[in-house]
Amino acid sequence: MKKSVLLSLALLLVVAAWIGSGLLRSGESVPTASDASPATTIIDALPAQPPAVQVRTLAASSVPQMLDLMGVTAPKRAVQVPAQTAGAVISLDAAKGEIARAGALLARIDGADRNARLRQARAVLKQRQAEYQAASKLSKKNLQSQTALTEVQALLDAARASLKAIELDISHTRVVAPFAGVVEQRFVEMGDYVEVGQRVAYLLDLSEVKIRGQVSERDIGRVRVGMPADLSFVDGQRLSGKVTFVARSSDSTTRTFQIEVTALNPKFSIASGMTARISLNLGDRQAHRLSPAVLTLDDEGRVGVKIIDDSSQVRFLPVELISDTPEGMWLGGLPERIELITVGHEFVSTGQLVTVSRSVQ
Repeated sequence: MKKSVLLSLALLLVVAAWIGSGLLRSGESVPTASDASPATTIIDALPAQPPAVQVRTLAASSVPQMLDLMGVTAPKRAVQVPAQTAGAVISLDAAKGEIARAGALLARIDGADRNARLRQARAVLKQRQAEYQAASKLSKKNLQSQTALTEVQALLDAARASLKAIELDISHTRVVAPFAGVVEQRFVEMGDYVEVGQRVAYLLDLSEVKIRGQVSERDIGRVRVGMPADLSFVDGQRLSGKVTFVARSSDSTTRTFQIEVTALNPKFSIASGMTARISLNLGDRQAHRLSPAVLTLDDEGRVGVKIIDDSSQVRFLPVELISDTPEGMWLGGLPERIELITVGHEFVSTGQLVTVSRSVQ
């Protein structure tokens, strides 16, 4: 009996001690913000540092502003040489692709009875001349009226015109090149019968080539007739030419203006229909040579760069491309001197204050 009571009292003391230890722990104080160390409070109170960027000072240089256009070559002139009299083709004297000199025979048309008509016209003219001489003598002796003399004069003039007509018709049986050029096509064969005006050959004058390009309304005011132009072709050939035409009205669809460049074409080395690049020097302009890596876009989608002003705030400046070279892009539209953000421009915004470090030139 006494043992059971003692055992119960021991268990009660153990439970009471365990409960008391838990209460003791729960009463311990929890550190509060006011208990923080002075050092932690000072660090948290400091303002955030502005983002760091790297900047380089750049000065503008004078560079030639080149305007590049694409065009297609055309001959100085081209003509479809026609037959000027009717008849059968009896000879073809210039092969397709041949270079013909001015006046060279391209084809010959059968003369048929033209020589007989020529002899007849000459005989009639001779007769009319004799009649006129006789009438003139009678008129001087007042043996023939002035009216009769006038009629004889008219017959003489008609005979002369008939002879001239048949001589011209005979000359037209020779189809000749009106200028030096390449026989690009032949439209007739031996034995074909041609009518007046029918095409015989297609002739290209490639002693010069013309290239037409389209200029925007922004640049057309700086293009002048006589301005030198450099021409380059896909096969590596190059020519020097000059602007020979500038349109004064724009294309209603594209709002661009057509210009024409003419260049000498030695040995006809440039063919008609070749793609050509026209390069025009519009004069020197102040520009900065920059890497494409520093370019960015603003909220309006404009291409430009980010710089810092005197108060170390970020500014955005739009640019325009003047020329693109292997060494970099020449960009215009910027002040003469700029503080360009070269590293970190992707992470800062316009108007933001930044911490500046300058890169070595």
